[in-house]
Amino acid sequence: MEFLLLLKVLHVYKDFDPPVQGGIEGFMARSCRYQRAWGDVSALTCSRSWRSRKVCHDGISVQEVGEWGRFLQAPIAPLFPLHMRRAQPDVTVLHMPNPTAEVAWLVAGCPGTLVVRYHSDVVRQARAMKVYAPIQHQVLRRAARILPTSTQYLETSATLAPHRERCQVVPLGIDVAAFQQQEGPRVAALHQEYGGSFVFFCGKHRYYKGLQVLVDAAAQIGAPVVIAGDGPERPALMEAASRKGVTVHFPGALSHAELVNHLHACAVFAFPSIARSEAFGVAIMEAHAAGRPVVATRLGTGVEFINLDGETGYNVEPNNPTALADGINALLANPAKAQEMGNAARKRIETAFGADVIAEREWQCYQESLACLPK
Repeated sequence: MEFLLLLKVLHVYKDFDPPVQGGIEGFMARSCRYQRAWGDVSALTCSRSWRSRKVCHDGISVQEVGEWGRFLQAPIAPLFPLHMRRAQPDVTVLHMPNPTAEVAWLVAGCPGTLVVRYHSDVVRQARAMKVYAPIQHQVLRRAARILPTSTQYLETSATLAPHRERCQVVPLGIDVAAFQQQEGPRVAALHQEYGGSFVFFCGKHRYYKGLQVLVDAAAQIGAPVVIAGDGPERPALMEAASRKGVTVHFPGALSHAELVNHLHACAVFAFPSIARSEAFGVAIMEAHAAGRPVVATRLGTGVEFINLDGETGYNVEPNNPTALADGINALLANPAKAQEMGNAARKRIETAFGADVIAEREWQCYQESLACLPK
């Protein structure tokens, strides 16, 4: 697509991928890579050290600002407003929630037309919200465009309710082809390693992922369970699986190639999240791109937008091991149905959720934002 304006766009979050692997970090990096073809695109993050530096990741200029540490996962970076102001963007894209960047944008004099990429409500930190909420709403009031990731999340978010007239739903996207190139011998080896077809999860081991529910369900699931990735919940999960005597494998963090091979080797991908912190579910899209059906949970978020119940998998009651096991076993017992759902899931991701398609939709929103500044 040919765009009329040559924009200078600054994406802002606390980290970038690489070096930090994560859903928001990876999505922001993909947006930058595609959008640099249409304008001057850079990123502003924190450095996870006291020193500020400018680095280049895959052709993207990233200004990493020195920080003094992190409080409630938010970087303490006094020079963040200075570097934001120096960037002089036409459009500043704040990936929210991000208290460091939101305060910095206000302190820096609100540089650039503001577009908010709204990824999630703040769910667990009720005390912090007493301080953060007024700042967040001040920033949202000044945004020309707010881009939540699904209609479901927009309709159920109390934070977004006062700002709905400036919200425009644009989902997240992935590099679809990167999840479709399996290594046949390695896939066969994984079947040997885990004892045949298996149920798979990969992601951060955090409380809202509901992995304890998956461990509790393992005794009822008719196949081995593999929980890959790492995070603060992992030791407790491993201890619980050992105590219950269930067949759950914990291979740890996987390389991209190993993740893709696991996705193609598994029979079903499990996504047992239990809280609204799970706003979308990039891992679901990755499993769908590999042609795998997903059993996820009903949270009133983008999870149901991505995993269409009865079409690309099943969505079950959250925090319910029996419901999770029943959904998984229904697919394990009917391989033809599982393949039909997996094929439908792959086609849907290829058609509507490619990173290039989503990046283009975002860029159009940036251009439109220049003509619709809030009063």
